[in-house]
Amino acid sequence: MDRGARSREELLDAAERLIAEHGFEVPLREIAKSAGQRNNSAVNYYFRSRQDLIDAVVARRLVPMEVERQALLDRMSDEQMADAHAVLRILVGPFFHSEGTHYARFLEVVRIRLNREPQSPAESAWPRILDALARLVPLKDRSARESRVSAVATTMFALLADHERRVEAGDAGAGAGAGADSIEEIVTMLAAMLTAAPVSAVATR
Repeated sequence: MDRGARSREELLDAAERLIAEHGFEVPLREIAKSAGQRNNSAVNYYFRSRQDLIDAVVARRLVPMEVERQALLDRMSDEQMADAHAVLRILVGPFFHSEGTHYARFLEVVRIRLNREPQSPAESAWPRILDALARLVPLKDRSARESRVSAVATTMFALLADHERRVEAGDAGAGAGAGADSIEEIVTMLAAMLTAAPVSAVATR
């Protein structure tokens, strides 16, 4: 890796961590300083804007996860695609295989600023999974199903971010050896939320 590529990677690492810890508006000069850059304008040299920086952090983590999701989706049967737990495992599992230690917390902060459409063919698994999840929501109205899926995604980010915090704090129950259990716990909570009966149906029981 040449010097320029290494500096870019260090800036991405610093941006991911500082935005996760201090929020979206963390000064770019602080990101440059944390990355070991003497020039406060280093971020602007490598990235056109703060949004460009965010997109680059996401792309670096997302593309490998999407490759994993695509491979899993290609092996799914129709029966498995009708199982909320099975589909959610494809969504959640790759986060536990990511090298990022702050990525879920980063996403929790920037999620409203994420690009909604895939930026490359490698990112096509995410919308496929969201579409599969929408079909599993027991609501007739399409917009209501999409809102439920959006709420599930928001909750997923929060649960994954909390898991990262627990790992960083040294919680033995969230360590590497507990990965499979942690995935299943998150998947179970999200599946219950996804497939919950309409509020009106619950109210009339």
